[in-house]
Amino acid sequence: MGSFSLRLSLYILSVAAVVFIAVFAITFHSARKNVKDEAFELARSGLDNTVIQINNVLSSVETAINSLSWLVMENLDDPDYMYTITGMVLRGNPHVYGSAIAFEPYYYKEKGMFWSPFSFRQDGKISDKQLGSVDYDYHFMDWYQIPKLLGKAYWSEPYYDEGGADVIMSTYSCPLYDREGKLFAVFTADISLQWFAYKVNSMKPYPNSQNYMIGRGGTFLVHPNRNAILNESIFANAIYTGNSLLKETARKMTAGESGMEEMERNGKHTYFFYTPIPAVGWSVAVECLRSDILATLDRMTIIILVIGILGLLLMGALCHYTIRNLTSPLARFAESAREIAGGTFDAPLPVIHGRDEMKTLHNSFEYMQHSLVNYMDELQKTTANKERIESELRIARDIQMGMVPKIFPPFPDRNDIDLYGVLKPAKEVGGDLYDFFIEDEKLYFIIGDVSGKGVPASLVMSVTCRLFRTMASHVKSPEKIVASLNDTLAENNESNMFCTAFVGILDLQTGRLEYCNAGHNAPVLMDLSGVKYMEVLPNLALGLFEGFPYQSQSCTLEKGNTMFLYTDGVTEAENISKELYSEEHLLEVLGRNNGRESGQITGVIVDDIERHSLGAEQSDDITILCLKYR
Repeated sequence: MGSFSLRLSLYILSVAAVVFIAVFAITFHSARKNVKDEAFELARSGLDNTVIQINNVLSSVETAINSLSWLVMENLDDPDYMYTITGMVLRGNPHVYGSAIAFEPYYYKEKGMFWSPFSFRQDGKISDKQLGSVDYDYHFMDWYQIPKLLGKAYWSEPYYDEGGADVIMSTYSCPLYDREGKLFAVFTADISLQWFAYKVNSMKPYPNSQNYMIGRGGTFLVHPNRNAILNESIFANAIYTGNSLLKETARKMTAGESGMEEMERNGKHTYFFYTPIPAVGWSVAVECLRSDILATLDRMTIIILVIGILGLLLMGALCHYTIRNLTSPLARFAESAREIAGGTFDAPLPVIHGRDEMKTLHNSFEYMQHSLVNYMDELQKTTANKERIESELRIARDIQMGMVPKIFPPFPDRNDIDLYGVLKPAKEVGGDLYDFFIEDEKLYFIIGDVSGKGVPASLVMSVTCRLFRTMASHVKSPEKIVASLNDTLAENNESNMFCTAFVGILDLQTGRLEYCNAGHNAPVLMDLSGVKYMEVLPNLALGLFEGFPYQSQSCTLEKGNTMFLYTDGVTEAENISKELYSEEHLLEVLGRNNGRESGQITGVIVDDIERHSLGAEQSDDITILCLKYR
């Protein structure tokens, strides 16, 4: 009996060892692949996110320069007014370090050969100076000559602007032509290379990862060694180290390609990820050590091996003891069943040589084991994918909510206006928006609703918010702001998405309100006579087609008057019986709360909508902007 139990125990242990080795090999290979895939995705997403942020800033700079070019043409008879325009560029875009309008020689005879009004940031303030001189002849600078020769706007390679801003920068240059088509000036905006370095170095997928950015010719613009910036190139580094793969990678980077290369660098195995910045022709890269990526997997491999060997030894001893002492196959099946129930899906089963009911039971147990393993694998994959998607949507929601004002009161040092706003997306991200700011004692505000929901609507929402800030800083009438927003959104609108909006400009000294409605719900006016919907022209929603002739309206707000602006998610909120909150009910609730502060009014409406919904799922974004003129 002892000899039989020993042989059977050794047989089971051998089978278990083979299974363990096979499972371990398959699991290790799969885990290694998954870890590498996740690492590659982490690096790529970091690169893509950095490029998106850089492109957004570059695009905003280009938009600012292009949108102000007409103002230069309109004021050519006043050369000193150019300082005002360059100052607008800096005030409208915090990333711009300096801006200049460099004129052709003797364009203004009274100003001489050099006339280049230049505004720049210095000690937290915006300063002005005349850039051109005999010692700084900008007419021969690359940022002036190249766009002049190309006949189009151009981002320069980074350079040290000695005699100008005295910093390393890249310049966006836009040539300006008169009505006869003759170039008379170059309109520029400068971004400090330090800002690019900050954005690139903010990527840190792993502790020892290193970040790079190269120019069109391969010169290092961002490098862990500061002495290499503008002094060395990736091609020279590849030749010096004899790394042919790095040289080929450098060629792909300067050609505007993206990808990943696995190589040996400085005696270390690394993964080199790279992607282009299309707007300027540069390329960004992050280099990660293989040891960093696989560190956790290597530690887990050692732990699993130790546990596996100890487990096999322990299992052998237990099998020998069990086989020697148990007399019934049913008892042995019961022991296996208990192990499976405890989570050990590969628990050994008793060997059955016959083909009776015990063999059928054995086969049933085996089928159950495979089903449980497959089920657990699918469950783990599904859970991991779901958690990743939910995490990305949470990040997107945080980014979107950060674009709308959320600190109230927004102007605590002012007593002439009381503002309060709230935005509740129906999904993780949504398409509703509101924004406001005060400039020259005038309150500029907007509320809007993008068609659809989710990520596509949130992208249009973010673009509209950014464009409103940019346009409203330079255009002083609501119909022009709305027209500019419409033309920009309608351009290349292949998805046919649109946005309803209400834009207003309130003179805080006189109460004079100018507004333009673009297909949005009419606001509610709350005054001493009661509450009522304001008269608004319907106009056309934003983004449908360019050139629509928007019309603005005006009225005067008296002291104590309140405007309640909202999106259709308020009046179309449903309860479980599919009954709408309705415009009539909104007027009724506002009438009972006429005269209260804006935050109180907003809170009452939000609470009333929740009571109306009675647990029904929110079907549309809910956005409210309430302002009280004091």
